[in-house]
Amino acid sequence: MLKRVTFILAAVFALALSAVTGCVKTYDPAPEQGNAIRFVAGSSLLVDELPTKSGADLKTAFAANDNFYVYGAKVVSATRYTLFNGQSVSLTSLGADPLDPSDDVWQYSPVRFWDSDATQYDFLAVSGPATSSGISCDPSVAGHLRAGITFDATSDPCDIMAAGYQRTNGARTPIHFEFNHILSAVRVVIINDSPSVDVTVNSYAFRNICYRAIGTVEQSRNGIAEMGTSDWGMFSYTSSTILGHSTVPGTVLANGEQFAMASDKWDLMVPQELAPYGDYIPQLMLDYEYDQVNPYTQLPEHNHVVFPLRLESIAVKNSNELITSWLPGMKYTYEIHIRLGGGIIVNVAVTDWTEVPAETPGLTIDDE
Repeated sequence: MLKRVTFILAAVFALALSAVTGCVKTYDPAPEQGNAIRFVAGSSLLVDELPTKSGADLKTAFAANDNFYVYGAKVVSATRYTLFNGQSVSLTSLGADPLDPSDDVWQYSPVRFWDSDATQYDFLAVSGPATSSGISCDPSVAGHLRAGITFDATSDPCDIMAAGYQRTNGARTPIHFEFNHILSAVRVVIINDSPSVDVTVNSYAFRNICYRAIGTVEQSRNGIAEMGTSDWGMFSYTSSTILGHSTVPGTVLANGEQFAMASDKWDLMVPQELAPYGDYIPQLMLDYEYDQVNPYTQLPEHNHVVFPLRLESIAVKNSNELITSWLPGMKYTYEIHIRLGGGIIVNVAVTDWTEVPAETPGLTIDDE
């Protein structure tokens, strides 16, 4: 189930929709009889896109030239008009006070205006991708706005969020959006529990997982409809090892020491079932080494282990519940304990992504 984030934003994310009464037309600029629709953004955000494959950087503030994409429609006399169709809105100037979003300047062109004859407005917003090329939406289709977005974990490690809103009362007050994370975030921590033997960890990575898919997001009045793994489709799997973290040379861990990406980095994943899919058995691969005296020959020996862990057989921390899927809006921290002579113990801490604090409101659509 998709968990909501307490960031307030205004905008749109989209694809195609169902059906409402009335005909459909393309964008009508409308006479400038209303106030200009403008955007104001807070300083707390989400996750930035990352140029490397070593995990995504958690981002806590908007920066100059950040942008999002808006889709929207209005209804006038039972006729639906496209108002925004993937419009990019950019942060051109940060205000002096990082805790006050009102002095930030967001701009787009051409400017749209509130229409006093419109009886309904629908909006859908998406933030994260560098371009809107992977977003498919037709705001002219009657009903709630619906968008499909393509995500590739190996080439576009960005946090994708969406928000929706509907207005029917003709008000010109700001429209507040509550953004939702639509991806899953995964982090792995490897701990050496061996009391007297150092372990050198070379890497961990994922194999036989879905790395690319299309997620369907739907506006649900003043929000986004709940999402699950069934809202993702057109899956692409790989038998290669991808994502994860490695060091060269490997990282030597004494007893109690940990191997992990930086604390603010995560692997952003397609929400998916972790049960085998045809020949693909989703696995977490560990690569580590250690030196030990052979108990039978009493001779020193070097051991290099590449160990697969089936993801569907790993349990929630302090529970017998297995993690059988990665859900939208959830963060999964895999704790792997290596104890030579005692095997490998793995459990998962699962948290709602919304536990990341939002210090300020997010984005609003305002009037001028």
